[in-house]
Amino acid sequence: MRRRPFRSGPGRLRTDRPRPAARGRRTRLLAAALALVLAAGAGAGEFTARQLIRSRIARAAPALGDTLTARTGDGSALWDLANRRIPRLDISSEDARLGPLPQAAVRARLDDVRLGGTTTVARTHAEVTVPVRSLGAAVRAAAGSTPVGQVRTDPAAGTVEVALGQGGFGRLTLRPVIADGRVSLTVSSLTVLGRGLPPDDPGRGGGWGPSDGRPYPLGLRAGSVQVLADGLRVVLDGGPGTVSAPDGGWTAAPDPGAAP
Repeated sequence: MRRRPFRSGPGRLRTDRPRPAARGRRTRLLAAALALVLAAGAGAGEFTARQLIRSRIARAAPALGDTLTARTGDGSALWDLANRRIPRLDISSEDARLGPLPQAAVRARLDDVRLGGTTTVARTHAEVTVPVRSLGAAVRAAAGSTPVGQVRTDPAAGTVEVALGQGGFGRLTLRPVIADGRVSLTVSSLTVLGRGLPPDDPGRGGGWGPSDGRPYPLGLRAGSVQVLADGLRVVLDGGPGTVSAPDGGWTAAPDPGAAP
């Protein structure tokens, strides 16, 4: 048998196995792609969890308005929702209603929120800014047929000044007060053409809003009110209580120090 001559050069090409460097690049690309998919899924889950929390707050406190946002402190909303407990919940709104006062800005914090058939809250703190235009809207609503002109605040005096009648021939001075955890504006003085008059029932009982008798959301009660150059600043706090589903009614927890 005749043997083929030995060739020292390259023979027929064979399929090369991936080099270690190429395999490393492929592994890193696959890992990066998987990480992106997982991140996208987690992001979608986190967004859904935040929306669920927001919708529950909106049902419990519709007065917080359409611009309501919710954030679960520094943690994950998805994790908190899965555990049915939110250690800290921060909410904000730019179109809340404080009694008859519209378009108020709210920044609130809820501590130790427990989710379930009913939702319990350990503590609530809120700061509300009521702009001058909202004060004007409340005063005009309370004034009825009486023409109301410019409404402005006097921070030094701690009052709200209201021009009445055509050309502002009358002037009404209102002072914000807190009674039973609610803010209202009481009549301090009334002048017409520079002459002081007794403020007889200008707003049904000597007070012109903002108090419509309805409780504030989440059991909040006003603790202080300050007159600013651009409106009012109200600080409110609430103790432990329960939000009932589905109507969102608030039930305060019994006072442990109260007599049985």
